[in-house]
Amino acid sequence: MADTEKKCNICGSKFENSDKLARHKIETHKEKNSKEKSKVSQSSRYKVTGITAAVAVVIVLMVYYSDTPPTTIQPPAVSLSPTGIIQGVQCDPVEGSVFHVHAHLDIIVDSKQVTIPAGIGIKPNECLYWLHTHNTSGVIHIESPTQTTFTLGQFIQVWDNTPGISPTFEELTHGDKNLKVFVNGTEVNDNYGSIQLSAHDEIVLVSGDVPSSIPSSYEFGGL
Repeated sequence: MADTEKKCNICGSKFENSDKLARHKIETHKEKNSKEKSKVSQSSRYKVTGITAAVAVVIVLMVYYSDTPPTTIQPPAVSLSPTGIIQGVQCDPVEGSVFHVHAHLDIIVDSKQVTIPAGIGIKPNECLYWLHTHNTSGVIHIESPTQTTFTLGQFIQVWDNTPGISPTFEELTHGDKNLKVFVNGTEVNDNYGSIQLSAHDEIVLVSGDVPSSIPSSYEFGGL
């Protein structure tokens, strides 16, 4: 029995059986099939070549970066320069030792002695001004890297400009500009801001009535 009629899937021609269809494809479409196979083969080669090139690039990059030392981010250097200047008084990371003396300050307001704040001129973990206090004793520490003359006015400016210090000098003296000044028990007519800070001086500022007894010295101990 003959095969059912067959149709060429390439050109659409119809044939009585499979044998004739097969011969038709071999004789008529052989060249075309060869070209198509060639195209497919060439395309495959291009794909393989492209993949190979990509892999090669990745390998080269991996080798390059494995041989390149990692970039190190250096932390900023710690600066030892002054971090602030108030009336010529610097704030340094370490205490000065060339000029190291102490004076004592008493402030009397309305016949009562008031407390001078601790920490004047000190910025914790940052720096110390050349003029500063460590406690509420009233002792002024003068510690400078150079032999310099300092005044009470400079110390008061450092006082009023030290962050976190309360009360300020003006608040403590109620803004009195006519303070009476005593140095080592003797009244002086100079403005309090111009009083020089010398070793072991006892300086007394009075606002209001002058008490009957004015301190003339201070026990500095080992200072």
